[in-house]
Amino acid sequence: MKRREVEITQKDGRLLVYFANDVFPASLPIIARESRFNATELCTRLGVSERHMRRLFEEGLGIGAKEWLRQERMVVARNFLREGTPIKEVATQLGFANYKNLNREFLAFYDISPSDYQRRELAKLKAAI
Repeated sequence: MKRREVEITQKDGRLLVYFANDVFPASLPIIARESRFNATELCTRLGVSERHMRRLFEEGLGIGAKEWLRQERMVVARNFLREGTPIKEVATQLGFANYKNLNREFLAFYDISPSDYQRRELAKLKAAI
């Protein structure tokens, strides 16, 4: 794969991707969502090899690409659940093979199941009204 000049950086709390010939940076979280949080697809979108992508993440963010993708995916899942999106739909939107995989990863990441989290957050919303 031909290497494309790419830089990943944080600026003003935003994660950005700078491509050599582009005037404006791209949003890394948006590219990740469009790639369905898949590392191979993200490499394709960035135009780099997996090895080069690992280096870009380590140098730009101080974290591995797959770990960052996992964290970003969980943040998006949490936001969907807060909005009341059905768990199966969240799993589909985020590229999980099924809702059980989402359940397992969410539980490991947040130490609470998606259904319990959603129930708790929706109860908070109702109490605030």
